[in-house]
Amino acid sequence: FLIAVCTLVDFHYLAQASVFTDCSLDRLMNTLQLFHDNKDAVMQAGVRDAWEIPKLELLQSVVSNIRRSGPVIQWSANATEHAHIQEVKVPAWLSNNQNYYNQITCYLDHSDKCFHFNVTTYFETCCEGNPSEDDDNLEEEHDIELDFNNCSLCNHMNLPCLPLNYFVIANALACDSIPNAPKPHCTFSNITTAFHLVTKLSLCMTIDNAAILFKLPDLRSAIGEFLQCAQNHLGHPISRVMSQDLCYPLPFDHIQIWYKIHIQQFLYHKAQDIDAPQTLRVLPTSGDHPHGLYDTVILSPGPDSDWPWQGIEGHVVAQLRLIFHPLDTDYFTTYIQCFDVVMQPGNSGNVHPITGMHLLRRAMKSSMERLGSVVPISHICSPLHLIPKFDNEAHSHLTRESSCEFSNNFWLNKYWSKELYHALSPLRL
Repeated sequence: FLIAVCTLVDFHYLAQASVFTDCSLDRLMNTLQLFHDNKDAVMQAGVRDAWEIPKLELLQSVVSNIRRSGPVIQWSANATEHAHIQEVKVPAWLSNNQNYYNQITCYLDHSDKCFHFNVTTYFETCCEGNPSEDDDNLEEEHDIELDFNNCSLCNHMNLPCLPLNYFVIANALACDSIPNAPKPHCTFSNITTAFHLVTKLSLCMTIDNAAILFKLPDLRSAIGEFLQCAQNHLGHPISRVMSQDLCYPLPFDHIQIWYKIHIQQFLYHKAQDIDAPQTLRVLPTSGDHPHGLYDTVILSPGPDSDWPWQGIEGHVVAQLRLIFHPLDTDYFTTYIQCFDVVMQPGNSGNVHPITGMHLLRRAMKSSMERLGSVVPISHICSPLHLIPKFDNEAHSHLTRESSCEFSNNFWLNKYWSKELYHALSPLRL
């Protein structure tokens, strides 16, 4: 049953890739065949009585259509869906809900006439010359050449909004192309990811008060370890080998804190194109979030990373618990709590043999306290999504807000997004 469900979801994710090879098409075909080989389990479980589903039959032609016409994702329905909203739904909202079909038809007719009128007058304006007040110039003949770049109808239509490019902004700040920009720069990037912190802080407080608010008793010692590694040019303690029980003297006592950070990545199949920015949140306990809200990421042990080409290999999964900037320093850092990947016997990729997902477990000290450390924000590679792993039944006291905070075992959800799916998929396209 689980194989049938997972392979059907895999097929839909694989079919939406923007680039295909013979190997990826073979994988797509094999995935669909694996679904058909195991779909009887769904019927035996009583979920369905038959498989007479027209859309399911259409899946048989996906691979052949991709070979003939290219990737399916290029044939987007966004334009027609947008047109339906603009030309039908919006006028309907403005109507009196009487004689619906007659009103919409009349509206579309008037809109079409207005559109053609605007186009005609626009081209007429472009073709008209501007007579000069000088009589001598009136006798001169000038050939009027249209500027076809300005005459394009595309310039007068609603085009998709392009995402803000934090990589360009970070590069301009690094090259000092933006004068009077406050330092340290709140927008920066590495090879794979760009970061942006808003100018307005969420909090500014002492380290000890932050440790109490965010429930991080070892925050001061973790910051001390980070500073020692930075001063000695050593690797940052993501490996969790160094001791975190010592009290290091710190050259500062106050830190600036942010509740969220925007990050941006390149697309998996089109490495020259950027994806839309995403927001990572780190919120302490409050009335709206009784257990806080802490997003999960994948980090690189060093400043350079090969993400997403090698997947999770050589990287660390961690939960962000605090985003801060020590005053009078150039560091933008985050306190993280790490997860260990649970070994899967007989599987070289350490993924579940059916779901293809990694099983994670919270890293703990010998005292059964969570293991954390401080690392630069620039080591973040990508946001992740975790699903709590329950045994035969979940604990009755767990809720939607508390399940992630009180669970220790999680599934790394590769189905969270198409980009993450291709990065974490054990078989590369």
